[in-house]
Amino acid sequence: MTSPSRPGAARRGFTLIELLVVIAIIAVLIALLLPAVQSAREAARRTQCVNNLKQLALAAHNYQDSNLCFPRGTYYMWGCIGGASGGRYKQASSWYMGLLNYMEAAQAVNAFNFSQHPFMAANSTVMGLGINSLWCPSDGGISSVIATSNPQGFLGSCTDGGTSANPAWRITRTSYGGNAGPLLGWTSSIQGIDADFSSRLTQCQGVINWYSATSIGAISDGTSNTFLIGEKNFSKLGQNYQQVWYEWFSGAYADSHFTTLFPLNSWRLMPQANLVTDAAVPGGGNATVAAAGSNHPGGANIAFCDGSVHFIKDTIGTWPYNLTNLLPNGVTYNGPVVGQLIYTVAPNTLYGVYQQLSTKAGGEVISADAY
Repeated sequence: MTSPSRPGAARRGFTLIELLVVIAIIAVLIALLLPAVQSAREAARRTQCVNNLKQLALAAHNYQDSNLCFPRGTYYMWGCIGGASGGRYKQASSWYMGLLNYMEAAQAVNAFNFSQHPFMAANSTVMGLGINSLWCPSDGGISSVIATSNPQGFLGSCTDGGTSANPAWRITRTSYGGNAGPLLGWTSSIQGIDADFSSRLTQCQGVINWYSATSIGAISDGTSNTFLIGEKNFSKLGQNYQQVWYEWFSGAYADSHFTTLFPLNSWRLMPQANLVTDAAVPGGGNATVAAAGSNHPGGANIAFCDGSVHFIKDTIGTWPYNLTNLLPNGVTYNGPVVGQLIYTVAPNTLYGVYQQLSTKAGGEVISADAY
């Protein structure tokens, strides 16, 4: 037999104020927990990025063991623009093509026609290959594929007379670039046509740049004090730049290299240079296109020539800039046409630690605690 309820007794629930207090406590706990979760996720992405760079550095050393030099830089070869309407010399394939045999991607090498320019139809299959180890997980959008009927203006071969690619070609990109050094040194054409061919190449102070074949012996600054491969930040590019740059198979500096002409994470430290057009920035492309950088808070991962990978803070010492002409103090160049640029560095111009780490034979003495 059940006991009768006492007179006046009622079942009591939560009041509105109590519910609001509980909800507020839960919200505070979530707010406290969310940054920790995001931080853990970023730590995992950064670890994967370090692993990618270690794989690339290991492949570069295996290449060096076989060829007695680090991956060769790009060069000029004939390419056709607008089908049969004409052509010109333009940069060939990137240094990545030399690494593929050492990255378990031999099928890509076998599919690539080295006698044809990388932007010709014969190589359209390789253009669209997605290689996971070339994508930093923190670099949003890097794994997306561009479909275009007119990649870089290169259409088919010299004899097909075509004006568009059908079906459209697929193009993939990379989050990493070879160290080209503090100056962008490249020729305007091949030797024998460019009268300044040799003098232009003296500007190439990095390990991977135009016509380079850098041996370990040539890195007199020491392999533990010289950049090899670093991050680039695709996600910070404007939409128009995302459509044309960071293509992994292309030897153009804005595709598969970085330069320390601009500071690390230039989009944050030098925003003036990231908003201007190609013609206004020495070397072409804005500073984000040319510079190293990442979405990892405070810096970027860079592999050194000894195979180690370090997180370089964007507070690292760099040379001071003139934010009017977007050049380092003491550095000038000779004209607005990209193919005709020759840089001049005034005597006693001071390289920052960041620039010193990008030269292979600058003669600097750098302490590890400087970066």
